[in-house]
Amino acid sequence: MPSVEVIVREDAIQEVAPTIRKMGAFRNCLVVHDINTRKVAGATILDLLRKEGWSAKEAVVDRPDEVNVERVASQLGKEDLLIGVGGTSVLDIAKLAASKKDAKYLLFSTGLANSGIVSKTASIYMKGGKKESISINLADAVIVDLAIISQAPHWMVPAGCGDLVIEATAIKDWQLGRDEAHEPYCESIAELEMSTLDRIFHDVDEIKARSTQGIKSLVDALITSGFGMAMYGSSRPSSGSEHLWSHWLDHHAEETKSPPRRHGEQVGIGTLLMSKYHETYNPNWWSRTEHANYQAESLMAFLRKVGAPTTPEEIGVSKELATEAFVGAWEYRKERYTILHKRHPNSEDAKGIMRELEI
Repeated sequence: MPSVEVIVREDAIQEVAPTIRKMGAFRNCLVVHDINTRKVAGATILDLLRKEGWSAKEAVVDRPDEVNVERVASQLGKEDLLIGVGGTSVLDIAKLAASKKDAKYLLFSTGLANSGIVSKTASIYMKGGKKESISINLADAVIVDLAIISQAPHWMVPAGCGDLVIEATAIKDWQLGRDEAHEPYCESIAELEMSTLDRIFHDVDEIKARSTQGIKSLVDALITSGFGMAMYGSSRPSSGSEHLWSHWLDHHAEETKSPPRRHGEQVGIGTLLMSKYHETYNPNWWSRTEHANYQAESLMAFLRKVGAPTTPEEIGVSKELATEAFVGAWEYRKERYTILHKRHPNSEDAKGIMRELEI
């Protein structure tokens, strides 16, 4: 089990300094944030650090790419502590920069749209323009202040839910890898990941209401999912065919210079498509009797209840582009066997799945 200090509560920002003291003796800290997260929490953390007597520098970043990672890493001494303050993009920059210097780091999350809060990977745009998932050292501590995170943009809760419903397809893809490609598989980690989906279904009304209980349930589920990936050593337990569909769209957006879409929303819709494709072509799909919540219709109803988009067009993806992504997604990460590799879909398959889902 990875050893990470995790604090999730209201007013948790006050735990930053005590947590740093427990992590070791540091004289210098580098706070990494973007323009928005600096206002939300970064500036306050800088003040807290300086009042405690630490030398605190800052790096303001704007995009999760190799240029920003190198810039942050160049400001970081090996004996310094890095503190990432932000959502997924900022934290991914912080993770990789700290890992390049083999430095200790703390993540202060201001968003709840992604399960990678605690994981051993960072998604970064490389100089060639392609986004890659890169292995990194695990964070030493993660802090989530419920009072701050409850004020996050409204879209983050649905996006966070979208990045958890993926377990319905990701676990089945992993099982296909086990059964048909002789891939290692861990039942305990699979059950841990499935528990996160069960949890948010159980607390859907609280999540919809954005209550403290609902937000904490979502945060706990996202962190648990990240721990599952960290224990396995890769994103395999939480990344399958639904992510390949999303990767195709990310790459297309990069090539056409189109605005990137929100990851959680995109993979949530990908899950609906791939769950129906699994049901059609995977004899080992979840039983409707034992796992009613894991069916495409139930997943769609859940996403709609929390306010998440459920059709490609709602996130600016035409049916034609969604079809192209469906057909071409299997070419991404060919080493990761999924339902798309078991049966390469054609355009009629994709269109048929969308008709069945009425999206």
